[in-house]
Amino acid sequence: MSHRKHKPIHFLHNPEPDSLPQDVESFLRHLGGPTLIIIDGQDNSRCRGIATLLHGNEPSGVKALLAWLRSGQTPAVRVICLIASVQAALHETLFYYRMIPGQRDMNRCFRPPFDDHQGHIAEHFMMLLDQYRPEALLDIHNTSGMSPSFGVVTYLSPEHDHLVSLFTQRIIVTELRLGALMELSTPDYPIVTIECGGSDQPEADQTAIDGLHSYLFREQVLHSEGTNELDLYRHAVRFELVDDCHIAFADQPVAGADLTVPFDVEKFNFGVIPALTRLGWLGPRGLSIFRVCSAGGENVLPHFLLARSSGLYSAQRLKLFMVTTNPAIALSDCLLYACAETEHIRPPA
Repeated sequence: MSHRKHKPIHFLHNPEPDSLPQDVESFLRHLGGPTLIIIDGQDNSRCRGIATLLHGNEPSGVKALLAWLRSGQTPAVRVICLIASVQAALHETLFYYRMIPGQRDMNRCFRPPFDDHQGHIAEHFMMLLDQYRPEALLDIHNTSGMSPSFGVVTYLSPEHDHLVSLFTQRIIVTELRLGALMELSTPDYPIVTIECGGSDQPEADQTAIDGLHSYLFREQVLHSEGTNELDLYRHAVRFELVDDCHIAFADQPVAGADLTVPFDVEKFNFGVIPALTRLGWLGPRGLSIFRVCSAGGENVLPHFLLARSSGLYSAQRLKLFMVTTNPAIALSDCLLYACAETEHIRPPA
């Protein structure tokens, strides 16, 4: 049973552009906590949604949002914007923590239980989505390493395709269910995750700005205005590490480490790697440090990884993405995602 006395998300309705701080840190301090910003549009009979900063170390979305809010430009329809993990973004060092240590990952909280602070925020936002009923929702993120932009969806549909294509030409379909916001997507209410690229990449900020502009000002965003093809990735799996794994990043094996990953592993993001590509070095525990499961929970590790003379190798031709060199993220979330399929092209319907 919930004992919270008030809803955790604050509200800001049609803020005056000049009242908003110019720099993003001051803006977040101005908000103070999770905030839903409501901006009236040319047509208030319709609504679109945006969520960003679900992870406190992923700033491109909130930077783009602040630039638009300060411009004073009126969107095509009413827009609701959730800026979620404000405290995590401000914790100790700006945009350093994905979530405050000891708290749950905000983008794993959109399913029960809702019995902690992050769960309360997710539950409140879901209530607000039912209230405003946006025709679409974008969840804007940065990747945890250097990477091109891409979109993630839970199933294929023309509406998902068109939303993703506002930002990028790469689309990943995942059957994994982790409690992420995009898992609430339905045919009547499409939700997509947009990964703009790494938080230190200037092009990621530009991707967020350009895509957001299209989403805000186009009359229609669920129907195609172009003919660009999408590079499709299916059946993604996560390379997760056991809790007590000791991971190191170095250009040669580190003594005492269960897994050593080369510094330049991010070069594999969205590249095709052949079978028997070395991905790192294993310690005495071998492959037992990995969990690689299908959406149905089946152990599929042998289809993706193999060990040869203490080396860690790809077991087949793969495409890798969301490769991270942040050990905290590798341990708390995953080292990378992978798909066995390659070179699938899907034209928008």
